[in-house]
Amino acid sequence: MKSIFNRVKLYLKNRLAFAKINLADATYSVLDTETTGLDFKKDKIISIAAIKIKNLQIQEQEILNELVNPGIEISAASTQIHNITNEQVQGKKSLEEIEPIISSYLQETILVGHNIDFDINFIKTNIPKSNLVIFIKNVVTIDTILLSAGLYPDLQSYELTSLCNHFNIQSNDQARHSALGDSIITGRLFLFLVEEAKKRNISTLSDLVKVCKQGQKLHRLMKNAINIH
Repeated sequence: MKSIFNRVKLYLKNRLAFAKINLADATYSVLDTETTGLDFKKDKIISIAAIKIKNLQIQEQEILNELVNPGIEISAASTQIHNITNEQVQGKKSLEEIEPIISSYLQETILVGHNIDFDINFIKTNIPKSNLVIFIKNVVTIDTILLSAGLYPDLQSYELTSLCNHFNIQSNDQARHSALGDSIITGRLFLFLVEEAKKRNISTLSDLVKVCKQGQKLHRLMKNAINIH
């Protein structure tokens, strides 16, 4: 009982601190995964990547980029999307084996992603009892789909390339549907959205999360009409 009470106190303390953090003062990890398929209950992660954002700038020297041995076959149809073959992951470590590297990279950061729940669900089911899952369950997350929808509710599509084209964000120098390429593109989109948010007097992380919640309401209404990943 005491342990639970202490965890609740720590959670509330962290939430109060979080509410006061200025957008420019936070450190963000922009995460993306590639998988053997779209069903997180049976498919596996085959690539995971992330970039760091500090002082609202992408830190090009701080990159996480790992191929993962999924322990199952990668179908030809899946390879056509992300260009990762069975030969490329043969001999690579499992997600469980590289989990400490990922956890260390993400510690003390805000987790950002485009349709981030997709990546989170895969991590939770692929390595359910890991420290990484414990971290993910407690970390603040920002989904650039929801943030885009909260700031720009009238767009026709919130697909990543479509958003970049609409806002003139460079994306053609990165490989789409590669974990690292999508992390970098999502990072650029996130920085654009943060600057737009600041123009509307949104200056703290808690304010940004409120915008995401507004976007989530819209997204629930539109989810059957838009392509989100």
